[in-house]
Amino acid sequence: MAKIKSALDIQMDLTRPVEELTEVISAVIATQPARRKEILKGLDIAIGDALAEIQAQEDQKTDNDSSGKVS
Repeated sequence: MAKIKSALDIQMDLTRPVEELTEVISAVIATQPARRKEILKGLDIAIGDALAEIQAQEDQKTDNDSSGKVS
């Protein structure tokens, strides 16, 4: 039985992550135009979660840095 897969072979310049990721996202969306909104919403959630985690870590670091200071 034949197995058929859709795949992108990607090489990225990691010195330009935003531009490169934008191109990859555009390429994926171009192959799935009917799912564009679903894909972008999923990315929005994943990015929001990642940013919230970073913010929580920064907030915790700020709390830890200021907890030992004497006023």
